[in-house]
Amino acid sequence: MRHMDSAAGGTEQQRLPVQPRNYLRPCLLLLLGEEPTYGYELRDKLAPLAPGHWDPGTVYRTLNTMEDDGLVRSTWERSAEGPRRRRYEITQAGGDALDAQARELCGVRDMIIDFIDRYESEHQNHAPLPGTPRPEARTLSPVGEAVG
Repeated sequence: MRHMDSAAGGTEQQRLPVQPRNYLRPCLLLLLGEEPTYGYELRDKLAPLAPGHWDPGTVYRTLNTMEDDGLVRSTWERSAEGPRRRRYEITQAGGDALDAQARELCGVRDMIIDFIDRYESEHQNHAPLPGTPRPEARTLSPVGEAVG
């Protein structure tokens, strides 16, 4: 949790978004599906997908568990400078798991969007939720889709 000074001079708490349980796994599979890479590079690439600081131990333990589960494989490679590095890549089983987890996350996304839409329609007198632009006028088409 971060503390920020509010305009009124008080302290306002800013929380990082809550992530779904085991969210690190699909994030790592997604990144490894894009390209095989090293653990320390994965930590850097996680920031846009999963805000916050990821402890190296957590990332490496998750990678090791995923390797035990057959979702990723690793090989040791020589480094031009320094010690050997462990390079990770996704397996076919990992790709299948990524597909399944992406479908699950879509279900979570849809559920959250439904909640926010309902909240905003019932609480129009409240300030807009952060990160969600509130449309000035929202009407529904004959088939129930939002228009304008």
